[in-house]
Amino acid sequence: MSTNLIRALALGLALTLVAACSSSGDDGEGSSGSTPAAPVDYEALGLWDDGPCDDTKPPLVIGLMTVFESGIISLEDQALALEAAGDAFNERGGANGSCIEVHTCDDGANADQSLDCVREIDDAGVVATINDQGTQGQADVSAAMIDAGIPRVAGLISPDDWAAPNNYALDGGGTGVAFVIPQALIEAGITSIGTIRVDFASASALNGFLADIYEGDATFDYDVPVPAGTTDYTQFTLGAQDAGVGGVVLALGENEAVQVVRAAQQLNADIRMGASLGSFPHATVADLGDFAEQGVYVGSYPPATFDLPVYEALRADLAASGEESLQPANLKASPMRSWIGLYALLWMIRDTGMTEFTREGITAMLDEATDVPMLGMFGDDDWTPAFDHEGAIARSGMSRWASYAWDPDAPAPDGLEGNFVESAVMNFDQILCGSPLGAPC
Repeated sequence: MSTNLIRALALGLALTLVAACSSSGDDGEGSSGSTPAAPVDYEALGLWDDGPCDDTKPPLVIGLMTVFESGIISLEDQALALEAAGDAFNERGGANGSCIEVHTCDDGANADQSLDCVREIDDAGVVATINDQGTQGQADVSAAMIDAGIPRVAGLISPDDWAAPNNYALDGGGTGVAFVIPQALIEAGITSIGTIRVDFASASALNGFLADIYEGDATFDYDVPVPAGTTDYTQFTLGAQDAGVGGVVLALGENEAVQVVRAAQQLNADIRMGASLGSFPHATVADLGDFAEQGVYVGSYPPATFDLPVYEALRADLAASGEESLQPANLKASPMRSWIGLYALLWMIRDTGMTEFTREGITAMLDEATDVPMLGMFGDDDWTPAFDHEGAIARSGMSRWASYAWDPDAPAPDGLEGNFVESAVMNFDQILCGSPLGAPC
């Protein structure tokens, strides 16, 4: 497969699978949960509480660019989450006493508007962005951000940022999840796999590409696009059953992925559904009833309701916003990344004792940082932001990914019923090794 075809495939996935790691607004499904009543012991969680920040000091100005609302994808919850996280951390000391100022920009899923956002972020004096995620004009955006000297922390990377020196990714992003889901299905005992994917010409190469990556471990025996305007979603599951596959990779945006799963539920289909955690928060999965147990849910960090101590603070901080999309039951993977990225940036600022915030200073700090403690969010792995992996996706962050099963009897926070449990751990570099994107095995 040529380099150009690989990049076209990856770009097509990035433009759509970002939605599978993201939100399209309030679901209105299930209980929203509530902020825990008991006080949070931040120090015991690996965090800190130094009291309110000092608004007389020069602020730490951070930003975010993404698509707030469009006909294709709506990611405003990422911006809302960064604002909520900034407010919460400001109550606990901000950035070494300085207050965090958050500046967000809606790129409108428009190439010109995306570049306008770069200028707006630049003019606002932003010294780093957190959880950037765009869909249009990203090659020009990447170049403009490099020219402005603005580091990008914990963004969902696109092919244009794979080796960008200002990209400090936590993981392989929306493209990465499509490459990891088949391994999760294999770990669940599925070796005949199909893909139900976006209707992009470039994405038609996905099945063959996955067959190369997983040669000898699985076969990819079914491939179907979901055209725009589809109303009958049962056809895709029926086709997968006719092909005899045991599981499918849902390489789709959020709305389509959920519709496919609900149609399979109506058919009482005996097939495993491999999907991103970003499309399936607690409320959506709980609403599937018994069929939820046929899901294989994949993410680089656990879902919001998972039993992880530091998530006690994450859930409380985001729920305090009052936004329905940031309540524990509805909280998806992508807005969580805003809190995680801000935590990591602040940890480094505290560790270095930084009190003057410039783009050059933040960049130097990110380049030099090693072993940033991620408090169990990536298993036992710590984060080295500037680490370059072998292979095409140099800045793919931490290699640890995991799959999760649904257990209706597992305890959950905030009065919710049922929860996710970890079922397998996977390594991104090992999955890609030997492929056109990875290092030699």
